[in-house]
Amino acid sequence: MTIAEQLIKEGMEKGIEKGIEKGILEGKKKTAKNMLRLGLTVEQVVDAAELSIEEVVQLKKELEN
Repeated sequence: MTIAEQLIKEGMEKGIEKGIEKGILEGKKKTAKNMLRLGLTVEQVVDAAELSIEEVVQLKKELEN
C-alpha cells in the first residue's frame, strides 16, 4: 500500500468514527427532547441521556420556542 493510499484509508476511518460519534450524540439529543416533552426535569434528563446540563438546557430552550 502506498503512502497516499494509507493516508486515504486513515482519513476514511477517522471520518467514519466521527460520523458514528455524531450519530450517537444526535440520538441522545433526540431521546433527551422526548424526555423533556414527557415532563422529566433537566436533572433527570442529564442523568438518563448522559448529556451535559448545558446541552439539556439548550434543548429545552429549543422546545420552548
